[in-house]
Amino acid sequence: MVAHRRDWLLGREVEMKKVKKAWRLLTLGWLAATIIGCGVLPSQSTSRIVPISGIDQIAGKWEGLSKRVPDMRDHAQVILFISEKGHFNFVSNRATGFVLGTGSLHIQDGRVFGKASAGTGTFTLHDQAGKPVLVAEVALNDGHHYYIEMTPVR
Repeated sequence: MVAHRRDWLLGREVEMKKVKKAWRLLTLGWLAATIIGCGVLPSQSTSRIVPISGIDQIAGKWEGLSKRVPDMRDHAQVILFISEKGHFNFVSNRATGFVLGTGSLHIQDGRVFGKASAGTGTFTLHDQAGKPVLVAEVALNDGHHYYIEMTPVR
């Protein structure tokens, strides 16, 4: 009986060593994936936020494709006109037709906030590889949210 018990204990010890080895490999694989993933992501992004100190920094004509949040599906082509006096006009070409709007802008903490009858938006200016990109995050009164990356139209 003692020999049987000893064989059983040796078998359990071998099994435990295998389990520990598997967990060690799994942990090392997860750690390597995390390190590689964290190391790759920041180097791919060449975008940096540029604080907005005056409306003149973003005045002009911008265009981009709106994406509905949270699924980020393409929604509508948008053209945005920003005046140096702090007003904006936009045209959105949805599948169901055109939507027009106008509103006012103000600067706070390096960002621009817009208000229109249909909702509100926050604008941040980004430098992507030396090119300006205006990012708008819009919340409409009907509960829909949109994300738009726009480039200047010359």
